[in-house]
Amino acid sequence: MTTGRRRELVRLVEQIQTLTLELQNLRQRELETREVNAKERTLERLRWQLAAVAQRTATDELGNAA
Repeated sequence: MTTGRRRELVRLVEQIQTLTLELQNLRQRELETREVNAKERTLERLRWQLAAVAQRTATDELGNAA
């Protein structure tokens, strides 16, 4: 795995963890706001980005499609 990919994976995982905690806190306070909805959309986008990076990394390391 290249250093750039590793950094990208770490960055995405950290963002997902942070956003997940923020959403948990907002939900515990039973808030359903535009902020919650926006964070949920962002979280979904980050998950897709993480999946794409993981797939590219697997493809690169194995030399074939994941």
